[in-house]
Amino acid sequence: MIGALKEAWANFRGFDTTGSTVPPMDGPLRPNARLDAAPLLLAIEDVDNLTATPAGLLASVGAGIHHLLADGDTLRIAATRTMPGAVTAMASSGSSLAIAIAGAGVQIEAEGAAPRMVALDGIDAGHVTAMSFAGPATLYVAIGSARHPAREWKRDLMTKTAAGSVLRLDLVQGRTSVIARDLAFPSGIHASGGRVFVSEAWRHRVISFATDGGKPEVALGALPAYPGRIAPSSAGGYWLAMFAPRNPLVEFVLKEKDYRRRMVETIDPDYWIAPSLATGRSFLEPIQGGARKKLNMLKPWSPTWSTGLVVRCGADMAMLESWHSRADGAVHGITSLAEMDGRLMAGAKGSGKIVALDRIDEGSAA
Repeated sequence: MIGALKEAWANFRGFDTTGSTVPPMDGPLRPNARLDAAPLLLAIEDVDNLTATPAGLLASVGAGIHHLLADGDTLRIAATRTMPGAVTAMASSGSSLAIAIAGAGVQIEAEGAAPRMVALDGIDAGHVTAMSFAGPATLYVAIGSARHPAREWKRDLMTKTAAGSVLRLDLVQGRTSVIARDLAFPSGIHASGGRVFVSEAWRHRVISFATDGGKPEVALGALPAYPGRIAPSSAGGYWLAMFAPRNPLVEFVLKEKDYRRRMVETIDPDYWIAPSLATGRSFLEPIQGGARKKLNMLKPWSPTWSTGLVVRCGADMAMLESWHSRADGAVHGITSLAEMDGRLMAGAKGSGKIVALDRIDEGSAA
């Protein structure tokens, strides 16, 4: 009786009784089209990790690592090398470079030393989503999920898995220690100032903890999109890539156990009701009523499975401003960010583009 009364009251007032409400894009996340207006530097399909090094910008595509150099107002591929497996993450610090290679481990390269491979305590490097140096001898590694490789992130979400962890690698002693576990797909990491910031994608937040572990604190929560990789800002604070938007229909499906199980077991992941790095590539994709084109136009506020979103955050990870590519945009699925030559390079894996954001030194970190 009481439940019926509560439901009737919720229906009358319009309350959400399913828990599927997605926070609005408001305040620093107010929608715009700044990513679409950013200059295109290079079109490169499936571009993933961007890492700035003293020799130039590195970009991974599958098992390849491209060395990119400025060519006027664009970028060009100066050289390419092929690794023995797919590159899932990269990190650099000075002349040191770490490369996570699926099926092999983490390759550590440093000037004047031969490359060496570091194992991850029994975990395949194909599960690595992000890495961050904390000095030349320490590397923090985010393992998205112990059950699914990083490329199956959509399956990890739709099976409601929380089997992620954060490892700390002592590159001198060769020791590996787990400083956080049972995380819901840690997809970005950055160590700075005695703290480690980690994007916990499926819980829509960024958490932080001490460099030796301990109880995590929520640095940024209740996000309307899935947070991904984190990059430091030269102006202070951080850059945060959000690789896909949250969607009320996806939140609803996550609560429908039997429906979700049948969808995962019987349908190709490209056609799931799930977030994506890019949409509109097949007529078999699920479509929501509001996303139908009218007069051959897609409204920017249409419900969508993919967008592009870059957020500037302060030193405490509070959001300051954002760059968007909305439903009708063409810079979707931002997975990596790196500063170089006074610009922020944003890698859109979904759209296969590298674009540049200017004015990056005008912000003020909180």
